[in-house]
Amino acid sequence: MNKNLTNRQSGVFDHETLPEPVMSDEIRVILEEFVWSFMLPLNVLCVVTNIINIRVFIMQGVQGDSTNMGFVCLSFCDLCGGATNIPYSLCSIVKYTSSLSNYFECIAYTIPPGYVHIFVHHISAWITVYISLIRSISVIFPLKVKLMFTPKITIVVIATIIFVFIPLQFMYSAFTYIVWGFVPEYNTTIAYVKNSQIADTVFPYHQLLTTQILPAFAVTIVSINTALMTKKLIEVKKWRLNNSSHSITDDKEENTNKRKNKPLASKDIELIKFINATTSIYLVCVLIGFMPSIAVMTFPGVSFNGINKNLFYIIFPVRFLFDAVNGSINFFMYIRVSSRFREAFDKSFKSCSNQSPAEKRMQ
Repeated sequence: MNKNLTNRQSGVFDHETLPEPVMSDEIRVILEEFVWSFMLPLNVLCVVTNIINIRVFIMQGVQGDSTNMGFVCLSFCDLCGGATNIPYSLCSIVKYTSSLSNYFECIAYTIPPGYVHIFVHHISAWITVYISLIRSISVIFPLKVKLMFTPKITIVVIATIIFVFIPLQFMYSAFTYIVWGFVPEYNTTIAYVKNSQIADTVFPYHQLLTTQILPAFAVTIVSINTALMTKKLIEVKKWRLNNSSHSITDDKEENTNKRKNKPLASKDIELIKFINATTSIYLVCVLIGFMPSIAVMTFPGVSFNGINKNLFYIIFPVRFLFDAVNGSINFFMYIRVSSRFREAFDKSFKSCSNQSPAEKRMQ
């Protein structure tokens, strides 16, 4: 049993038991070129849009507003996630302009910022959970939300999330190191990340907890909050329509009957669509994050030189690509739906662009 487990993790098998790889070299090349072509632009976009988000939310005011405070922290995490993934994205340029050895060296030396990227990704996921909880409570119990979620409580919650994930992330990554070695599969000496004995022991539990159990809880909580919030919004809007119809005089009974059956206002429908759209994007991107651990546990030799090395070199870029999508798309959702966000955006950027250099110096 121990030999089989070791073989599955390392990808080294006896010749008689050698399995077939699940992905061919040709498919890997096609998918790799497609993913890498979007990686760098999306991460740069992620950085730029979240700088804008932070500025706009601060202009809206974070003092006394737990939701805005949460959005600032979420945008900062997404900003750090995009910034720490840019070095990894630049390796695609090295791949097509330099030697294979330099490409693997680039990949190996971007692992440390990659660990930071994964760390802030976990934090942003749970800040999203906290924001979804505030939103659902504000709809279900609007009079109690200010008492339940004060700025002080928000600071404590976010600090707790950070301090919980610091040991969870670095319990594994602190025991890995970069080494140089000759790899027969590539017929060259390359740099790669090697696990210490402690890292090998911790790795299965670390993967199970940080990439399966905790994300599953996050997805479940966000889904439940969104469903409850959507249901309550529909009920409230229908109640308002019915109550407003009763105030109409008897000589307008025909119009009253029409209003009783009137659907939700376009603004209400837009809000519900926005909530469901942002939640759907979040859920898809988080579920994509399950891919690496599922692949490692399902297929043998998912490693840099294992039998399924082609799968290894695809699943992690795809996961990081969807992290960038999740981090960069929020700005476009905010600017499309939130009139308050648009007003703050206009005030923050358009007014500055209309000022002359002399006026800016006077300020």
